[in-house]
Amino acid sequence: MSSWVLLLVIVGYLVLLFGLAAWAERHTDHPWVRHPLVYVLSLGVYCSAWTYYGSVGIAATRGMDFLPIYLGPVIALPLWVVVLRKILRVAKHRKIASLADFLSMRYGNRRAVGASVAIICLLGTVPYLSLQLKALSESYDILLGRTRITGMPFYTDYAFYMSILVAIFAAFFGTQRTDASEQHRGIVFTTAFESLLKLVIFLIVGAYATFGLFDGSTDLYTRMQARPNFEQLTLFGGVEQGFTWLFTIAMSFMAVFLLPRQFQMSVVENIEERQLKTATWGFPLYLLLFNLFVIFLAWAGLLSVPGVERSDYFTLLLPLHQGQTGLAVLVFIGGLAAVLSMVVVSTLALSTMISNNLVIPYGFLPRLSSDNSTLNERFIKGIRRFSIVAVVVLAYLFYIGLSTKTSLYSIGLISFVIISQLGPAFFVGLYWSRGNSRGALAGILVGMLVVGYTLILPFTLDAFVDVQQFLEQGPWGLEALRPNALMGIDFLSPPAHAFFWSILANTSVYAVASVSGNSSSRERNYAEMVVDQRLFKDLGNGAMVWKGEAYVKDIKEVLYRFLGVRQAELAVAKFFDQHQLPTDTIVADARLINYAEQLLTGSIGAASAKILVANVVKEQPVALPEVLEILEESKALLYQNKLKNSVRLIGISLSNLNNEKKETTLEP
Repeated sequence: MSSWVLLLVIVGYLVLLFGLAAWAERHTDHPWVRHPLVYVLSLGVYCSAWTYYGSVGIAATRGMDFLPIYLGPVIALPLWVVVLRKILRVAKHRKIASLADFLSMRYGNRRAVGASVAIICLLGTVPYLSLQLKALSESYDILLGRTRITGMPFYTDYAFYMSILVAIFAAFFGTQRTDASEQHRGIVFTTAFESLLKLVIFLIVGAYATFGLFDGSTDLYTRMQARPNFEQLTLFGGVEQGFTWLFTIAMSFMAVFLLPRQFQMSVVENIEERQLKTATWGFPLYLLLFNLFVIFLAWAGLLSVPGVERSDYFTLLLPLHQGQTGLAVLVFIGGLAAVLSMVVVSTLALSTMISNNLVIPYGFLPRLSSDNSTLNERFIKGIRRFSIVAVVVLAYLFYIGLSTKTSLYSIGLISFVIISQLGPAFFVGLYWSRGNSRGALAGILVGMLVVGYTLILPFTLDAFVDVQQFLEQGPWGLEALRPNALMGIDFLSPPAHAFFWSILANTSVYAVASVSGNSSSRERNYAEMVVDQRLFKDLGNGAMVWKGEAYVKDIKEVLYRFLGVRQAELAVAKFFDQHQLPTDTIVADARLINYAEQLLTGSIGAASAKILVANVVKEQPVALPEVLEILEESKALLYQNKLKNSVRLIGISLSNLNNEKKETTLEP
């Protein structure tokens, strides 16, 4: 196939995406743009090139081992809805723009927590992004019938130019507004379109392989029975293999909550809670359909394509070997859709984290203290655009340096293990108010050290030197310290082994460090708010305990710097109206302080918002017992008010009923 024809197809597809994104941005209230199915399909960003290509490769070499990655999200969905509803209510009220902001807020707006989460997400996502570039480049070479040359200059690499185009797309549609907590309807709509497109194409090629090349699934099964490794590809293995499945399912269970792109789509881009009801059945159905033909595609590839070296790309090779160039191009477009949606959403989420949790709070906050909101807006957007490009470049460097000889499946699991280190601080922190930032930071650090030794170190060394002796004998001959078999546990796969030990260490350290010291009053206040949904739902900003001296004009001046005078005045006026306060109020109370932090969080992050507001107020220390006492009093008062209102409504209803009876009695 001519490279020029393929390039024209790619350019045409990118033009279509730009057009769809631009249309959705201009018609944000259109029923198609706001439809719950668009939300469900946008969650399909979970299915990247790893699913589109890599699952078939795993099914061809390791049988059913591709299933746990999708069983985790399906199992998570019933709990996912309950947990996500809780997260959504807090995130929308506090204008949370990323996972790092959410965890930073949960642990008292601690700057260190947000920075740690951002770094973990960066470390976990860059290999995943390199996986997408690897799939993009290799599928392009396969379609053109050429072999990639090791060490080729970057300017001759197709993947490099696609990376730049993707970065431009993400930067253009993802940074139009300073407030990152606002929805990016253009990106959501195109992601949903690409999710639908890659699913339909995958089903088409699956049906072609099953019913076109062979006479259905029975014919494929009969032919595969003659192969010597048939049982290995169809059996689930014993108890030891079951533990690998268990930990891989747990890993993917966490990933559907914690992957930056999933948090972006499920939380930040959510329009209303009722969309979750559609997601409870829509997303599992989507995953089921995507895995419907995986095993049959793998079998068809084993029977039709010589060798298993390129089994990751059986989806593309099957039509090519049959001379079906048109279908092969269609398959390539489906793979392109899987790659682009994942890269765009991931870089968007990471750019927000880098901006709000690394760049601005560590060194650049003073530069945002001018009185010119327009300059501040440009500066913040510039940081995010630069971050998007930097992340894509890092992923490309990882791709050409470490991932060229590694399977898509291996790279994907490394990312999952890294991201899962946020699990204890995230999940336990949602339901245990004693968990504090000390425990979260210590747990993440210890967990990452374990992952680094058991998984990342062997993977990195393997790219440059022979590590077989190190893996078999351990450092200094200590077999108990073998990276892939710590303490003699040698029956797990390397990712499952690393996950088991790292999560065990992470959770233990998190719990011990949390109970070994007291939390600050602010941290415990936020913890109580997140854990006890009644505080947040019923008290709102009143659930944030604050004491000190603050003035409305000072709060307004801070808001002017980032919202502009007109928008800041409207926001403050809305606050006064909601709380029935005089418009000439001089002294700010705790509710206004928290409201101001909330308004700033979307633009500069929770930690930076806390620092800026703290610079213009005189906060007084509040003892932890006093925080808990105030919250209990607030809940008690709220309960009494609700009880009085209920009694009053019952009284009104009974009075109306008596009047109706009297009127009925007086009738002739």
